[in-house]
Amino acid sequence: MADEVKTQRWLRMVLGVVALLAVAFRATAMIVQEGRAVLVTRFGRPVEAATNPGLHWKLPWPVDQATWIDMRRRIYEGGHTEMLTRDKKNVIVRLFVVWRVADVLRFTQAIGNETAADGKLDGLLTNAVISTLGGHDLAALVSTNPQDLQMDQIESELLQDTAPLAQHSYGVAVEQIRIERITLPEENVTAVFDQMRAERGQYAARFQAEGEREAGLIRSQATLEAARINARGTEEVARIKGEATAAAARIYAQAHRHNPKLYRFVRSLESLHKVVNGSSTLILRTDSEPFSLLESSKMSR
Repeated sequence: MADEVKTQRWLRMVLGVVALLAVAFRATAMIVQEGRAVLVTRFGRPVEAATNPGLHWKLPWPVDQATWIDMRRRIYEGGHTEMLTRDKKNVIVRLFVVWRVADVLRFTQAIGNETAADGKLDGLLTNAVISTLGGHDLAALVSTNPQDLQMDQIESELLQDTAPLAQHSYGVAVEQIRIERITLPEENVTAVFDQMRAERGQYAARFQAEGEREAGLIRSQATLEAARINARGTEEVARIKGEATAAAARIYAQAHRHNPKLYRFVRSLESLHKVVNGSSTLILRTDSEPFSLLESSKMSR
């Protein structure tokens, strides 16, 4: 009986020690996960900013207090901000920002919590976008000519104006700023459309002039080619006619050498056929060529 009592006391003692150790571990141990950090303050004064994943220690409450911070990247979409461009045109711009907590202590002291960070970033972005867009014309934001657009440069300037100040003042690393939307006030829509129509008209006039110049070049080339073809055709016709005339002359010469009387007779018939037809009335002497053939025909009858 006495042994059982001793055993129960020993078990209660062990359980009590384990419970105390568990309570002490829960009160002093901090397990920091990947992408998170913890700021330990002692009586309100910061003593440690644990950013490495793993097990960390602190004194129990109320001596030490732990404030957990999410270190992962987050996206903040700003509101619609209206400002003037360099050429005095009103535009409404909306930005989005990719940011993360870089300095846990400074972030906690300057902002306090993650919910209030959006308001601080919004103020920085508003000032940056007003000063940056004030140095660019409207065509750098909205234009039908790709060479006039300067969106990458503008976004780079916004990042350069915002990131150092956010890091120094709030412990926030601004990694990316992009223009999400650009709209125009109602009174500026007509002016922008007129500008776009004027730019399109310039493009149309340039394309028409280039087309007319190209058409003139094509017509000139076609006329030159036609002249060359006509010249070659005329030359070929003259050559063929010359060859035919020469061939005929050779044939006539051969015929005259072979039978001069027959040659003169045939040539006389050809001349008579060309001069006299069925409706001709001629009074000519018949003792001259080629009409002597008629007299010879009459005497033979």
